[in-house]
Amino acid sequence: MIQVTQKNFKDEVVNFKGIVAADFFADWCGPCQMLSPLMEEMSRENKDEDVKFVKVNVDEEQELAGLFGVMSIPTVIVFNRGRVVNQQVGVASKTTYQNLIDQANVKPSDHIKDNDNQVIVFTTPTCPYCHMLKDYLRQKRVEFKEINVAQDGAWAKKMVEKSGQMGVPQLWINGQVVVGFNRPRLETLIEP
Repeated sequence: MIQVTQKNFKDEVVNFKGIVAADFFADWCGPCQMLSPLMEEMSRENKDEDVKFVKVNVDEEQELAGLFGVMSIPTVIVFNRGRVVNQQVGVASKTTYQNLIDQANVKPSDHIKDNDNQVIVFTTPTCPYCHMLKDYLRQKRVEFKEINVAQDGAWAKKMVEKSGQMGVPQLWINGQVVVGFNRPRLETLIEP
């Protein structure tokens, strides 16, 4: 994995024409040390694809950490063509990180129609309630399609038109709109 600094950030991340998973870490951080072997493994497995894994030491690169709002480590930020598209704070499973990378490679509007009878979750990468909502849905084994409205302006506009709200997370579930992580309302809409 490449160590990224302010000097090479533009070349290694911003100008890269694919997906970059950046692991923001510190040497003294126990959870970071747990995540590091997993990131190394994923880097080896994805080496033939347009996916790159890099590391950013937050103690040495405080300005980069501040630029991306990294307040807790480890944090993995996924970029597509230099733009932030996903983020995971804390140690998660390999499947979680692979899903973040896979989602970064697909433009949601390419495969979702607003009249589909499915669960659609509108999120942004830095929204903590969005992460809580997605974790809740996974725990309840609810399949959902995620749309990053920070990346997809057309869907952001549709979201606001349908709900009248700009905030995220938002959920479209069987034609109904749920704004925010409203657990009691979700319990009534999700079949056990």
